[in-house]
Amino acid sequence: MRQGGAVALLLMLIIVMMGAAYFLAASASIARQKIENDKSTAQALAQAKDALIGFALTYGDTHPGNVGGYLPCPDLSGTAIGGEGGAEGNCGAENVSMLGRLPWKTLGLPPLKDGNGECLWYAVSGTYKYNPKTDLMNWDNNGLFQVVASDGASLLAGSASDNQAVAVIFAPGAAMGSQSHAFASGTLSCGGNYVASNYLDNDPGHGINNAAVSPIANAVSRFVAGPVENISGHEIVNDRVIFITRGDLFNAVKKRNDFEAFVNGLLTAAISNLSSLPAPGVINFSTTPVTETSGGTLVGSLAIGRVPWAVAAGNYALENWQDNLLYARCTSGFACLAVNAAPCRGVVIFAGDRADSQSRGTNAQRNDWSNYLEGAVYRAFITGDVLFSGAQSYSATSTSTDLLACIP
Repeated sequence: MRQGGAVALLLMLIIVMMGAAYFLAASASIARQKIENDKSTAQALAQAKDALIGFALTYGDTHPGNVGGYLPCPDLSGTAIGGEGGAEGNCGAENVSMLGRLPWKTLGLPPLKDGNGECLWYAVSGTYKYNPKTDLMNWDNNGLFQVVASDGASLLAGSASDNQAVAVIFAPGAAMGSQSHAFASGTLSCGGNYVASNYLDNDPGHGINNAAVSPIANAVSRFVAGPVENISGHEIVNDRVIFITRGDLFNAVKKRNDFEAFVNGLLTAAISNLSSLPAPGVINFSTTPVTETSGGTLVGSLAIGRVPWAVAAGNYALENWQDNLLYARCTSGFACLAVNAAPCRGVVIFAGDRADSQSRGTNAQRNDWSNYLEGAVYRAFITGDVLFSGAQSYSATSTSTDLLACIP
């Protein structure tokens, strides 16, 4: 009897140990699979980000008559460009952000999928989408997205208007709650459907819905990076995100071999078109489209402002970089000023990229010359000093340096 009881006890112990071993093996397998899924998701998001930056970097090359910086519209229906490309025609109104699937065909990619086998989604700021285009496309163009960390409070992007994200890419993960990934017509390689709320999650506790963007021009939309849990510890957001900033795009643009020639060409074109010394312009960046008034500001014997729209019109480079081209003219019409000791009737200044202390996010900031000019050039411009001195050619080693060009 004792021997039989011992055998039974031993068998029971073996069964328990085998169960524990199976549980541990299954847990380890689940953990390994999660790591692999997360790795696949991260790789897909990074590949999509690189492709979007490349698209923006070469947009002016692939679309003659345009400058670089533009991003494609999302895939909104699965029917554009042979299916699952970016939206054809206008995707919304000017400066209105859009959300849909990542337009992998437009980007020349395979259908990128996350670790759960779901195709990626994508939101583009209205100020960066390629159709309809915004009025000014350059390194001062603001994104329209704030990206919030999983705590619902810490900002990963967008603490100020000029460091908001220009695009956000989502890996939607597995369906949660009432979400349905059921097939709908028009979804080809990716399957599923085009209802954003079926893929992207809502965080009601923090008032952030990843499935929605504002329908208002220039309005800021917020997204949260998952995973997010509610107060009960239940996961309510499993979206993984990666975002693109203004700096991501234009740091790449500045590294182009032809960017120096591009900037110097802006000054040459401006000088060529300013021989009649038109009145400087003042831009209101708060309107859509942006508006301009003529006349500038009188300081001493100079009228100061920006190169006016009438001078920029017809030259796509001048049109898009107009806000970086400041302008002072002699009110007498004669050579009342000097640029590096050369007599001039006016001066054009390429303001250069913002320095660390400068902000160009709001309309007020963008009409404050201290956010564009520095040192002696700034003092001369705002005081009506007629002696301007400084660099006259762009250098990639000093991108924020103010550049001067004389109007003889």
